[in-house]
Amino acid sequence: MKKLYIKSFGIIALFLANVLSSQAQVSGFAITGLTTPTSMPTSICGLTANVTYSALTPSTSSAGTATIPYVITGNNFSGFQFVSQVNWGDGATTTSNGGTSTSGTNISMSPAIAHTYASPGTYSIHTTVYNQSNQTYALDSVMLTVGSCTAYFYCMIQVDCNNDGTIDSQINAPVPVMLTNGNYTYIDTTQNNMFMMNNVWAGNYTLSIDPTWLAANNYVIGNIIPSPTVTVGSGTTTTLITLNCASQTTMLCATGQVYCDANDNGVLDSGETPMANAPISVNGTVVYTNANGIYNISYPGVINDTVVLSMNSNWLNQHGYAILNNNGSNLNYITGTPCNSGIPINTINFPLSCGGTVTPTMCYSGFVFCDANGNGVMNPNEAPLAGAPVILYNNSSTNSSVTVYTDSTGYFTYCGQFSTSTYLFATISQSWLTYNGYNPTVGVITLVGSPAGTTNTGLIAINCGGTTTTCADLWTTVTPWIGYYQNSLAYVKINWGNYGPGAAGNYTLTMIIPAGVTVNASSIANGGTVSGNTITWNLNSASSFFSNYDVITFNVPGGLTSGTAHYFTSMITPATATDCSTLNNAGSLLQLVGNSYDPNDKVVARPDEAIQFFGDETQYIDAMTQEALTYTVRFQNTGTAPAQNIYIIDTLDADLDWSTFTLIQASHNMQVVNLGNGIMRFEFPNIWLADSTTNEPASHGHLVYRIMENAANHYGTEIENTAYIYFDWNAPIITNTTYNFNNWTEGISEGSDQNIHIYPNPANESVTIACEGNFTYQMVDLSGRVIATGEGMNTENVNIEKASSGIYQLTVTSISGQTSLKVIKQ
Repeated sequence: MKKLYIKSFGIIALFLANVLSSQAQVSGFAITGLTTPTSMPTSICGLTANVTYSALTPSTSSAGTATIPYVITGNNFSGFQFVSQVNWGDGATTTSNGGTSTSGTNISMSPAIAHTYASPGTYSIHTTVYNQSNQTYALDSVMLTVGSCTAYFYCMIQVDCNNDGTIDSQINAPVPVMLTNGNYTYIDTTQNNMFMMNNVWAGNYTLSIDPTWLAANNYVIGNIIPSPTVTVGSGTTTTLITLNCASQTTMLCATGQVYCDANDNGVLDSGETPMANAPISVNGTVVYTNANGIYNISYPGVINDTVVLSMNSNWLNQHGYAILNNNGSNLNYITGTPCNSGIPINTINFPLSCGGTVTPTMCYSGFVFCDANGNGVMNPNEAPLAGAPVILYNNSSTNSSVTVYTDSTGYFTYCGQFSTSTYLFATISQSWLTYNGYNPTVGVITLVGSPAGTTNTGLIAINCGGTTTTCADLWTTVTPWIGYYQNSLAYVKINWGNYGPGAAGNYTLTMIIPAGVTVNASSIANGGTVSGNTITWNLNSASSFFSNYDVITFNVPGGLTSGTAHYFTSMITPATATDCSTLNNAGSLLQLVGNSYDPNDKVVARPDEAIQFFGDETQYIDAMTQEALTYTVRFQNTGTAPAQNIYIIDTLDADLDWSTFTLIQASHNMQVVNLGNGIMRFEFPNIWLADSTTNEPASHGHLVYRIMENAANHYGTEIENTAYIYFDWNAPIITNTTYNFNNWTEGISEGSDQNIHIYPNPANESVTIACEGNFTYQMVDLSGRVIATGEGMNTENVNIEKASSGIYQLTVTSISGQTSLKVIKQ
């Protein structure tokens, strides 16, 4: 996808110095544009990309699958010299010089513009050309996928069932063939002994047949000629695969016990503790020990074949345990013993080193409430605060902490091994207090834990202004349910609620659906009505804390192009109550027609957007505004058994303000563990998420959080984010990477949530603030030093003539709220 940057002051100082005269006043060839032909490749097979230039018309000699052929356009063409700068998107830059007096021919560049990437991927390449003689220039940007190839294979598959060297038959029916190299796996099905895979990264792969198909058809791979190792990107590959018939399988069994062996004697003695819920696996089958630490496992296999019985190493590391026998290895080699045959089955015990005794699980709890009379006690007439983020930590720093959220009664609880201390410190997120209009000077209390339960309860009193505040905090999100296809029934889930502390009263919830998509009115609950492409609910609630959802079905028409973007958006607004925070009042969802979505993914949107961007697509944000970004992480249990525990590791980009993290919604009870250095762990303990085969609707989960970017971010700042989803103790599922790029428009900046304009921007002597009604403002430099402060009505001119060149943060507060924008002083 090609993306054009808007010309703007301050992009590259070398190219923009003294650009004061118009195109009509310059002499020589005035550069006005930089274009690429519509046939330009969006992906190349290999890791080396090239950039070429011609003037006015394309050069046929510059065409090539790995070439970006730019055409420089302009006025008053004559012989000219120019400078080129190419930013390759991976930190590398090429600066080159060239010139020509002929249009339509390939321009010789010194040095030649080529770059070899270290790894395959999709890169945003930014290109600038500059005519120094008249100070004219042009910029362009393209997205290029490097290393993406089409792999062709001619694959003969024959059967030698008894492995005697005599071919019994040949398979011409479709067979799923697989390429894998440890990082990537591709599967395609043969057609007439041929198969073709698109978008395969160049490199060496191992060729095999899908093991599920082999098992279902009772085959094993005997031989692959010339080799199971193939190179993608080197042309067509011909292979001969010989299959043997697998031996007869039966159900085999093993048993044993897992326990903490305090005296290291290999025996469970009196006073030593059995370990419940310890994962044991063999041949892909996983079971968990019961309350007595005992497991019984059965698996398909061949009698007397050697297999590996093991404990999950991630589970051992997570709990800090080590296996005492078998030289500390978590692997045991056993021979297959049939179940119920009268032959004693394998008995393998796992004695563990647990530090002598099992580390106790400590529990901490308390209430958060509006302390109307200031006595520090929760009296009957004082309101609880629901959804309040309580930060628990065990030293003087909150960089490593656990955040839990209060329920509708203001109660919070945490049980876990974050701390084995009898005491923990607790406070309330200062940013949450500020967002909701409370006094942000809440102190710290000490919580007393108990290994036997939450018998000790702490009280966190909030100054809500003497009486309970009347503001409500309404929120809404939109999430998908299953894949999205044309000429089919689609499911979309709308979520909404109130975090309080005030009651919602009358409020309106709307959902806008794509044109051409029709809603099944019978699937709409809660009294929603349909008008055109809008569903509207006029609702009422006297509750200060509630959470609802509705799964609505839609008919997607046929005849659409695959990949067509359909946007579903939601909005919630109170009719009478004041909303504490409007940053969570809009939800959005992008569905691509003809595509099944990855049930484990991550998306990002600004609060004011009606769209989200999936995968590695670039989303541009305003470089002049300190944006609030909303991230949604979704997951689904596509296994064959319930997931007992799920946790998500999310490393926040260094260009995000970690202190502003705010949870908007989670589908299940969740705890947020701050591991420090921007690493967040979202824990869903004892979630017991159903598997999709047993209960597809109940197999989904998600979380939504909001976070601000750093105030000091400038043009070109890139924000990336990836999540790692762990189901029980399995290897993580890695989501796509979201990507935001700080861009700006020329001369004017707008607040994303309010009707606020700043111009000109960049500026030399002064900037004008335009905001409807009365407002106050404050401008600070990046160190926090106040440069200007004041108030205005509708418009106000701010003098910055004496300020040093650089980036400043301007905060404007009006009746609609507060907005932060960036101002550039030239």
